[in-house]
Amino acid sequence: MSAFDHLNNQIQKTLRKKGFSSTTSPQEKAIPEVIDGKNLLLVSPTGTGKTEAVVLPIFNLIKEKEEKAISSLYITPLRALNRDIVDRLKWWGKRLDIDVQVRHGDTGSTKRRKQAKNPPDLLVTTPETLQAILPGSRMIKHLSNVKHVVIDEIHDLAESKRGIQLSLGLERLTEAAGDFQRIGLSATVGNPNEISDFLTGERKCNVINSGASGSYDFSINMPDKDKTAVEEIQKKTMLDKKISSHIFEINELVKQNKSVLIFVNTREAAETLSSRFNLIDSNIGVHHGSLSKQKRIEIEKEFKEGKIDGLICTSSMELGIDIGDVDLVIQYNSPRQVFRLVQRVGRSGHENTETSRGQIITSTFDDILESITITSKAQNNSLEDIKVRENCFDVLSNQICGLNLNKDNLSFNGLYNIVTRAYPFLKLTEEKLRTVLSNMDEYNLIHYDEEEDIIHKIGRTWKYYYSNLSMIPDEKNYSVKDLTSGQTLASLDESFVASFAEEGAVFIAQGKMWKIITIQDDEIEVEEIKDPQGTIPNWVGEEIPVPYDVAIKVGKIRKNLTNKIDDIDYDNLLEEIDINKKALEKVFRLIKKQKDSEYPVPTNDRILIEKGNDEVIINSCFGLKVNKTIGQAITSLLTSKLGSTVGLEVDPYRIKLDLPKEITIRSLREVFPIKPNQLRSILELSLKNTSLFKWELVKVGKKFGSIDKDIDHSTFSIERLMEAYKDTPIYEEAMKEILNHKLDIERARQVLERIENKDIELVYLNEKTPIGKAGRKSSPDLISPDRADKSILDTLRNRLLNEKTLLFCLHCKDWNIKKRVKRVKDKPKCPKCNSKLIASLNPWEEDKITNINNLSKEELKRLHKNANMVLSHGKKSVIALSGNGIGPRAASRIFKNLPEDQEFYKKILEEERKYARTKMFWDET
Repeated sequence: MSAFDHLNNQIQKTLRKKGFSSTTSPQEKAIPEVIDGKNLLLVSPTGTGKTEAVVLPIFNLIKEKEEKAISSLYITPLRALNRDIVDRLKWWGKRLDIDVQVRHGDTGSTKRRKQAKNPPDLLVTTPETLQAILPGSRMIKHLSNVKHVVIDEIHDLAESKRGIQLSLGLERLTEAAGDFQRIGLSATVGNPNEISDFLTGERKCNVINSGASGSYDFSINMPDKDKTAVEEIQKKTMLDKKISSHIFEINELVKQNKSVLIFVNTREAAETLSSRFNLIDSNIGVHHGSLSKQKRIEIEKEFKEGKIDGLICTSSMELGIDIGDVDLVIQYNSPRQVFRLVQRVGRSGHENTETSRGQIITSTFDDILESITITSKAQNNSLEDIKVRENCFDVLSNQICGLNLNKDNLSFNGLYNIVTRAYPFLKLTEEKLRTVLSNMDEYNLIHYDEEEDIIHKIGRTWKYYYSNLSMIPDEKNYSVKDLTSGQTLASLDESFVASFAEEGAVFIAQGKMWKIITIQDDEIEVEEIKDPQGTIPNWVGEEIPVPYDVAIKVGKIRKNLTNKIDDIDYDNLLEEIDINKKALEKVFRLIKKQKDSEYPVPTNDRILIEKGNDEVIINSCFGLKVNKTIGQAITSLLTSKLGSTVGLEVDPYRIKLDLPKEITIRSLREVFPIKPNQLRSILELSLKNTSLFKWELVKVGKKFGSIDKDIDHSTFSIERLMEAYKDTPIYEEAMKEILNHKLDIERARQVLERIENKDIELVYLNEKTPIGKAGRKSSPDLISPDRADKSILDTLRNRLLNEKTLLFCLHCKDWNIKKRVKRVKDKPKCPKCNSKLIASLNPWEEDKITNINNLSKEELKRLHKNANMVLSHGKKSVIALSGNGIGPRAASRIFKNLPEDQEFYKKILEEERKYARTKMFWDET
């Protein structure tokens, strides 16, 4: 008996017309469970018929029980998924006489009114739109009929604050509709039981883990850069041989297959790679979240219809957007996480039982070992766990206001019972809830009557709630409009616009070069140009962190390969790992170089601390977040010890410290290793002075409702924020978010305990090793330096010359002036005392002048370094000091070898990029 036999005759007949002759594994297991009304988490790869597995039995129940509208909600995290799902579900609905409609932020007012009057049987929506309709007097009546809620791609929501908000939204819906059937659709994850708890709280939930019906075929490839054809690519793209070989290899794979997805890890890489393929006239498009909706739909359609052969894309394509059949998935560089590789490669394969093929193109020591680790874990189905946040106070504030809009005079006990039904708030204490309510009352979001224990809505409740329907952080974006076609191309991040965008500047979008014609309000008008020079926009998005477990396994592989270095059996290793010989030879070459230099190899249980002149490299195979955590604590201790700021850069296998002066190994031993029980207090003390904490405090404050969402964050001083939020849920939430999600304090503490227990060996060296130095050039450079930098440097020069500077005489302390850098004389001089000891400050640093007699010794020392720099190098120093994040120390590096004009601006650019990578950890006091 087939699971389809559980469905009514009309559905079975339609299934046969559609060509569904047999069930897939998820359908066979899920259909009976859904018909029985059970809560269900269905875990299965993309393309296995998950949607039909749960929606068809829901349609069956709607017809059988004559359920009233709106009886079913289908919630998806992306509007793009809405488009695909609605098309599929409307096809079924039309033939089964079931009304299926969609509602999201773009739904017009006319359609919204129609839905309020004549609600559909099934409404497809997003988490944010559910938040918008829950307080509506008409819509809540319709929602009181809900019997089934399906959450698509629930794994994507569970690890974000959007998901936390949704979990409370479902409990608010329960207040109106009573308990309803909850169904989650998830990709393969490491902890499905926790995802099911996230879906239902303490209610019973069945987990169906159907796994992959087919299998995965992974290969790791380091392209041959010595092929003759690579030289032709190199001439057209102006890239080095190594990167040209990557372009050639990817292009050949696209030619050999009908439809290929090329995944990259960042939007910048997507645009850069796309622009290089355009130079060789390949039939490859680009797709990422910062492109306009119109462009994304257009490119998805072209790929599905076979008009383009390859599509360069980012993580947004991991979710189930319908783009048709995919023959092969290429991952450019390591995917960083097992989950991402499985999701991405799972997009390939025509049929449910067909093998999914994926090839990783890589070239560096770290990436090769990381790719070996990740493919091995993927074959063994050893995926990362999804981490669900607990007790998010900004989300809680938002949802209390939403509850209050539905029900004024809300009792404390009633509120507490509703909130603690949601899995992320199971451990919330009454005391903490009262603290949140008191703060909300203080910020005029609600009125909390503590004597009566009643929460009342007030005038601002509605405004705050509807201004914060989304838990996605508010970022100002600029829309980019093509003057020729009138189409919106993409959106640019504010920081890119502020740093590089000006009239005449050239940048890359959709793999093409665009010249900025005008910038007005929030819109940038551009026209396409044929020029291989351009800057890559700073698209919104964070680096994909390599997890602890992956980095640990890389350390173990290093150890195993080191033991085989004297007797390498390539044939045997190539049989064990699907990797080309060149990649394996590269790994062994570096390990052999390390050993031949008589240095130990850093592994999962050996840390090398390497000291250079003014930098230290700590080789630590513990992943990005753990290394950031330990690195932040070390820099804090060293900054205190040395009396000057210490720079920090990290990758998953190294912590690099940029020191103001050379220090001894003895001094290093005094700050590392750190006592495990001191880690939290060191971090809490040091993080509060960083921009990372400042931005998080602003984000949480905005979502909590204490800061207006449209306010400019640059108007806040860290001191004011700290003072205002000290000992509040906002401060606690911001610190918790950093320690547990931006960093990984728990795993870092475990590493320090292993060091303390002698389970990890520490080796201190007075010089840098080959493996230590390998991290410095871990990312391939896709931009051709000679051609691309000219446009960037011209833009940079114009920007710096138009910056404002505050000149201040340190001799008489009685003269200062604000002026544009271009108007500063070559050798600035005080008109009052004729001294040339002039400091060049940022315009907002006037308080240093007014409080000159109260500055600390360190601050005065920094001012004199600044002034001496201007004394030595004149206007060039003023230009350099106007760069983002460039102080006297960074400026001294720029002037080290008295660079020529072009080289001078290149060095400023290097320092700005370095600051952009590391600014979150710089002390702002």
